[in-house]
Amino acid sequence: VECGAVVQAVAGASSTVAKKAGIPLPIHCYPLQAMVTQPYKPILTPHVSSPHVHVYVHQTSRGEFVIGGGSDPYPLYHTRATLDQRESLSAAAMELFPFLAQARMLRQWAGTTDMTPDYSPIMGLSPVENYYLDAGWGTWGFKATQIIKPFELERFYKYEQINEAGATAASH
Repeated sequence: VECGAVVQAVAGASSTVAKKAGIPLPIHCYPLQAMVTQPYKPILTPHVSSPHVHVYVHQTSRGEFVIGGGSDPYPLYHTRATLDQRESLSAAAMELFPFLAQARMLRQWAGTTDMTPDYSPIMGLSPVENYYLDAGWGTWGFKATQIIKPFELERFYKYEQINEAGATAASH
């Protein structure tokens, strides 16, 4: 493959792909799970995120409640949903919205998420010429427009880690 530049944006597999390019990244992957309820009439328009009980809840346009939270507490490349996380997310969601105790869960799923030691993304140039990184967005995903310089990979070698205050995931 020939090209002028490469941008690596492969959430959940950043370390694996970067290693193929000869770039070690200070990223670990963690399972991240979510679930969805049966549909209800629309009642919740904002996205509700509570770091206190480690859960987020929002209602889709079809009326389903999507419930998720922080990543699992161990690094692992695994996408199997677990009963432990289902129970934990259910209890946290019911603390915010008690009526969800009667809701039927339609499905639960898991994926992987990339985490850096400071829970902030890595963006910008890599040690490989014309190879750019956009990785380590953790549980909050690519939801921001940032000045890229503070998020460069070099910060880990200069011991200049940052704490992105906009991140609300439970593992922070």
